[in-house]
Amino acid sequence: MSARALALGFAALLLAGPAVAEPPAPEAIVDAFEAVLGPITTYRPSHPKGICASGHFVATPDGARHSVAPVFDGQRVEAIIRFGVAGASPRASDVARSTRSLAIRFETSQGDQWDMANISAPIFGARTPEMLVAGLLARRPGPNGQPDAEAVRRFVESNPESTRQGRWLAAVTPPASWATTPYWGVDAFRFKGAEGQERLVRWVFEPVAGTQRLSEEEMRARGTDFLAEEIRRRVAQGPVEFDMVLQFAQPGDDATDPTVAWPDDRPRATVGRLTVTAVEAGAGGPCDGISFMNLDMEPGVAFSDDPTLHARAAPYAVSLSRRTR
Repeated sequence: MSARALALGFAALLLAGPAVAEPPAPEAIVDAFEAVLGPITTYRPSHPKGICASGHFVATPDGARHSVAPVFDGQRVEAIIRFGVAGASPRASDVARSTRSLAIRFETSQGDQWDMANISAPIFGARTPEMLVAGLLARRPGPNGQPDAEAVRRFVESNPESTRQGRWLAAVTPPASWATTPYWGVDAFRFKGAEGQERLVRWVFEPVAGTQRLSEEEMRARGTDFLAEEIRRRVAQGPVEFDMVLQFAQPGDDATDPTVAWPDDRPRATVGRLTVTAVEAGAGGPCDGISFMNLDMEPGVAFSDDPTLHARAAPYAVSLSRRTR
């Protein structure tokens, strides 16, 4: 997996938790991204190409049963939504075999906020923030503009799980639309329900329109910059919708390793529907000043022990400060 792909896949959701070893400092994580992608200036390193949209979320009765968080009380919750494309800059290709992203800020009528960042792959590119930083530094360009092949080889041999996301992306063609791909949360969270029960979950936003991918011929014909206008036309004709589906951990499922997907036969519950009703006419919008850092909504939604989850918010803040300084 390339340095850039590792940086961008992981940047879709920057990272960590209560790890045994001292995790990297937030500045060190962002420094590692800059070592591969260059200095962070005016755009985010995490899916820098993207558009801002808006809509709302309404939980199902199952949502209220599985979480006491305000977002799941069954009332309409306003949402600021950002669709993105992984890449080194806002000019990334829309037909690249990389991740697409769905970032959401939920805003309840009582003033509660909950953010999340989801990607179009069911697994992540690093098991721990330490692995993320080591992988990036192994792939930073040398004087000739290329990474040291021997350093990359040593890293991959020591961390074979770092290649799983890249292999998954290589095996599928890119989404035909931001509206027709699932978006996974990848990390595990603890949901506390109305009766006090607590369960480990992961989630996915499943497109109501169904999953549609580009054919090889369409990849050649579409060009590198079609996603934004496609979803603007689509939303102008009617709302785009996603169902939020929880997947519940079973004994033996690892809630601390986002490079491994849980088996498909795990119990599931549809806990709400996200409806996209408007898309910004051009670049910018309210998403630009948001790094989607409010990742938990306790007591209804709390962090698991996934180390790539707990390290996430602080590097987001560092990145935001560097691109707005």
